[in-house]
Parts: sequence; C-alpha cells; structure tokens
Amino acid sequence: MWILHPKYKTARKDFIDNFSASELTQLSYSLPKILFICGGEEKACSNRGTLENYIKRYHKEYLTFRAELAWDVISNSKTIKNVNALALEEWLADFSDIVIILVESYGTVAELGAFSLSNGLRKKLLPILDKKYERDLSFINTGPVMWVNNDSKFNPAIYTDFSTILTCIPEINERLSRKLRSSVSEDNSYGKYRYSPKVLLFFLLYVIASLGPIPAKEITTLATEIIEFREKHRGRDTISFMLSLGIALGLFKLSWEGDTPYYSCIDFDKFFNHESTKKLLDSILKSRARALSDLILIKDFKKELSMVMKNAS
Repeated sequence: MWILHPKYKTARKDFIDNFSASELTQLSYSLPKILFICGGEEKACSNRGTLENYIKRYHKEYLTFRAELAWDVISNSKTIKNVNALALEEWLADFSDIVIILVESYGTVAELGAFSLSNGLRKKLLPILDKKYERDLSFINTGPVMWVNNDSKFNPAIYTDFSTILTCIPEINERLSRKLRSSVSEDNSYGKYRYSPKVLLFFLLYVIASLGPIPAKEITTLATEIIEFREKHRGRDTISFMLSLGIALGLFKLSWEGDTPYYSCIDFDKFFNHESTKKLLDSILKSRARALSDLILIKDFKKELSMVMKNAS
C-alpha cells in the first residue's frame, strides 16, 4: 500500500500544510445546492425524470439525486450495515438543501407525511401536488401541506398540472434562488470547524481530488487529523455514508485493490460551475498538481490511477 511510501508522505504533509479549512467554511453557502427529489415509481410516474433532466440541463449549479440510487450504493456497501430505507431517507433529507416531493403516488404521500413530522426536515420541504386537488379538504392539504406552508423555507407548496410538469419550473426556480442562511446545530456539525454535512462532503472531495486514489481508512485518518472529526451518532459510520453518497451523486469513483476500497474524483470540476466556487476549484486543482508531482513517482499509485482513468473513459 503506497500510503507508506516516502513520496506519499511528502504529498500528504504538503496537503495538510496547505489546506485552508476556513476557505471551505466561508464558501459553505455558495457550494452547489443538493436537491433530494422524491417521486413515484418511474414506469407509472415520469414527472420526476422530466424534472431532473431539465434541472441537469439548465441548472448545472445544482446536484440532484434519488433515494433509491443512494440506497443501491449504500445497501451494497461492505462498510455500512443495518441501515433501513426509512432511516436512510431521513438521513439523505437531513443532508440536502431542499427536499422536493412530487406527490403522485401512495408512496410519496407516505413520504410527505413522514418528512413533515420532523421539525428539521419540514423546513426543507417543497411538495409539488396535482392542481386538480388543490381545493380538496383532504388529509394531505389540511395536514402535511399546511404544516409545510407554515414552516418551510421554500413555502408555499406548489400545485401544478401534472400532465405538463415543466410549467411549474418558474415557481421552482423562485424557491431555489432564495437567499437563505441556516445555522448548523451542534448535533449536526462535524469537527472543530463545525462543518455541516454538506461541507463535510466537499471536504472529502477536496481530500480525494488532491490525493486520490486513496483508501477509505486513510480518508478517515486525514479527517481526524485535519478537522478533528469524531463520530457523533451511535451505530452510524458518517464517513462511509458520505463516500457512498458521493458515489451516488457522481462525485466519487470506487475501485478495489484486493479487499481495500479506493476513492477517486474524476471530472469533478463540472460541479463547480457557479462563479462563487471558482476560487475553491482553483485551490483543489493546485493541491492536486502539487500532490501529483510526488504521487506519480510511486509505481503502485501510477498503476491504480491508470486503471481508474481507463474505467472512467
């Protein structure tokens, strides 16, 4: 394993010495927004896919993901065990900037009800409902939707024609463009810099983009050394979850050398389209260039990097 190689140790020390934790903290509000989008089963309900495709095409400053994609990655993970689907969805929603729920099936009605019961998640909810039911005195309208309209930062809920879902895009854009700042609770912050879950994810991206391919254990070790990361939640492996989520978001690539998982970042600059993130991108690219000047001299590292690049192409 090349993390014992003198050249890796040189690159590692340079990374630690030059990493600016405060820079990441200052940019926390201009990092790409993460959109957790819930909807009905694809074969019966195509609106979620239509909405996602539009956002990916015209709003590259946003990252979108589905619970089931993260579930596929995490449920197959060798390092994360005993995570049930509902706990995972709550975890994902807590991590996101906004939770968009297309209320178009029994399952999404249940999701709206479950998420609206959480004080923290309710503030992030944006339900999108069928306009033909807008005036119904239903449980949905008088319960979860009313709670969301009272408490959500993205209120009110959107009613639209589900047969032409993109007609509600102007309303969605208005919600996403709101200038919102939120405090991070002590229970939901990490390390001595009190990183939010999203900032922690981009810290991991910084580490992996600079030193990757890098083994998962070394990532955790660096997080402990640099930001004094400590696990707060019993039974939870936050770093492993973040790495798996990064794969689901397309931020990270996973490769294996025997039983050891390695993480890499390929083409990550596409996630820094917003002008306010250019400085951070520049810092990451410079950090990568400095590290590669040493790492590329390590035979095993060079071999693994070549395999990662080959599989990515």
